[in-house]
Amino acid sequence: MPERWASVPLAAVRRVQIYINSPRRTLAQIKRATGADYLINGTLYNMTTGAVNCHLKADGRVIARPSYTVYGLGWDAGRDIRMEVLPNDRRNYIACTPLILEGKPLAKLTYASGQGGSRARSAIGIMGEKLVMYCTTSGRTPEKLRDELAKAGWTQAVMLDGGGSAQCDFAGQKITSSRKVQHLILVYTEKEYEAGEPKGAKPMVEINAYSRAKDGAKKLSTNFTVKEFACSDGSDAVLVAPRLVMVLQSIRSRFGQPVTINSAYRTPQKNAAVGGAAQSQHCYGTAADIVVKGVAPAKVAACARELMPDWGGVGIYARQGFTHVDVRETRADWTGA
Repeated sequence: MPERWASVPLAAVRRVQIYINSPRRTLAQIKRATGADYLINGTLYNMTTGAVNCHLKADGRVIARPSYTVYGLGWDAGRDIRMEVLPNDRRNYIACTPLILEGKPLAKLTYASGQGGSRARSAIGIMGEKLVMYCTTSGRTPEKLRDELAKAGWTQAVMLDGGGSAQCDFAGQKITSSRKVQHLILVYTEKEYEAGEPKGAKPMVEINAYSRAKDGAKKLSTNFTVKEFACSDGSDAVLVAPRLVMVLQSIRSRFGQPVTINSAYRTPQKNAAVGGAAQSQHCYGTAADIVVKGVAPAKVAACARELMPDWGGVGIYARQGFTHVDVRETRADWTGA
């Protein structure tokens, strides 16, 4: 039976949202409407009235506040998500059945009789510095789910609604259900985040330094200016390798379509914030994540590899819709998450 796992570095989490599903939409419709990268069903609710049974707060609005306290997940924006006692003053929180706390599986689980037995399950939690999610249509008791997640290394875990409500879309890896649940948890990631980029080394190529304020409008080639390569954190310094500009201009000329640079130079602080690889080529001004209008990332990658047959890094990020291109001395190819 299908099961799906998702693991997202907290540094790459841009936002976690409690999505109130009104009017009721399918998982696919919600993904199209919101652009969320990861979606999973929420906690228990009354299927007749829609009333939520467990602690739930969405963007500052309390949806349900039962008379008891319990451990659940709370957060303000997203990457600050953690297990804590609910209710509290966080902008968002969700509870159901806590399974693992501070790395220790709870010996006795508390849940309603209707949650017992072996059925489809879903869960969300923390594993080290990662936000983790799980969904399966294979039968699990709450205790078996707890043990399975603990064995996988989860350090915090909350069981969510199960049975016919269990559903997810983890970056395209789906478990669907005909049930349109009352609410879901949506996770949005930093678009600059690159899972899979190989660890690099300082490139042995020419690298020029510019000022965003003074040189931003300066043309580096027919179609590219300095400001397009600047770090998105607003810092003034801009590092750019002329060889990178040459490759990007060749790609632009080959397709005859505009090339958008999502991310080029990154300060070390910005690179760390978006979960970039150690010694990422972005930190040296030798890399760019690009989108060519109307051209699939794989096709852009093939063009880049043709231009750099035995050197340079090329990463395909089909889900996020961009291609990584860098001008390192050795050849490196990968497909991102």
